[in-house]
Amino acid sequence: MNKIFTALALSLIFSSNCAAESFTAKAYIGKVLGASLSMQKADEALKQAENTHKNAIVDAALPSFTLSLSESFYNENRTAPRVARGDVDSSLSAAWNLYDSASGPFRKIKLSKLEYESARLTYLIAKQGEAVKALRRFYALYSAQQKIITAKMNLVSRERQYKDTNEQYQSGTRSKIEVTQSEGDKLQSELSLAQAESAERKALMSFNELINADPDAAQEVQVSTLAKEIKLPLPKEDVARALENNLGLRQKKLSLDRTRIAVRNGTWAAYPRLKVDAGWTKSQLALLGTPGGSWGDHQGYGVGATLSFPFGFAGAQNYRDIQTQKAVLSSAELDLKDSIRALKTGVLSAQKDIELQVKSRQLLEFQVNAQKDATDNLITEYSLGGTSFLQLDSSQTKLLDASNSQIAAINDMDLALADYKVLLGENIWE
Repeated sequence: MNKIFTALALSLIFSSNCAAESFTAKAYIGKVLGASLSMQKADEALKQAENTHKNAIVDAALPSFTLSLSESFYNENRTAPRVARGDVDSSLSAAWNLYDSASGPFRKIKLSKLEYESARLTYLIAKQGEAVKALRRFYALYSAQQKIITAKMNLVSRERQYKDTNEQYQSGTRSKIEVTQSEGDKLQSELSLAQAESAERKALMSFNELINADPDAAQEVQVSTLAKEIKLPLPKEDVARALENNLGLRQKKLSLDRTRIAVRNGTWAAYPRLKVDAGWTKSQLALLGTPGGSWGDHQGYGVGATLSFPFGFAGAQNYRDIQTQKAVLSSAELDLKDSIRALKTGVLSAQKDIELQVKSRQLLEFQVNAQKDATDNLITEYSLGGTSFLQLDSSQTKLLDASNSQIAAINDMDLALADYKVLLGENIWE
């Protein structure tokens, strides 16, 4: 019976996928990421964040220049409106903030860098999510294709049973009721096969959707599971790896750093604020016919300090503003602590789930092999008029259920491993 199942499975695979494109999980994820519109948007968002970061560095570290041209059409000394080149005034000025106790250039650069790093992590999180989605579509198609093979095997077994029952009924060793029951089981197997084929067609369309292929394009998936390489128990050190590398947690840490800078700026803005600025101005640039002279003429430059004292009613408003900023920072710190707790629990729970799935797969593999042998023997005995119809029917049903459970176990295990890598901050597309 095992030889029959093996031969039938190989023939079904080669006949149904002879013109199909073959995908491994890694190859499919790569193609999905290349065709993903979401990733294209995320890539553009990352480029915008990078440009914003570079502009922020330039704005914070270098002076800003302003070129101005002005024309007076009418004033108290010239009551007749006119436009003349000689009336145009021109100037070039530069301003450079050297120090700001509330929001200096260095803090602006640091904040800009944190925002860029946050945008980069957002991009990686989006890529990770897209890869997980691709992996689920991949295993959904694998499961659907494997269940078709299992359904066809079951139908072959049911058809043989029906044939044997009919022949034995003709010879008087089986009852009419058994013939009717056997025919009903065969019809049920045909329905199960039709349902499996319908599910496979839907899974195929979902699979092709992510790679922008024709919905009905034939595809073949090659599963190379890493489940057998898992060494139990999984290391407790993975908790520390997750706390260091998990993308979501790193995003929250960056968010906390940004909040600290924003809170510090807001807090210091409520105190007397000291600013030191440098400025330079050059007028009469000889543009558009304006008067001009040597470059050294009509220039002004200097460095000045400004000390301002912002306060609300008797300082009460300033005090409330400072307390509000402290509350914002405290809330962000508590949110990070909560995320750390949840991540620790998530990693340890995922480890237990994976350990349980490893044992479940081992049991299912044993059950499928044992049930195949049992069904093989019962079919042989049944064809000779030995075993009962109910016993063979029960064995065939158990084999079908165990085979489908084994397929689902492969999916669940590999997807659980992918989710575990996400917790550890690993790139599942590599």
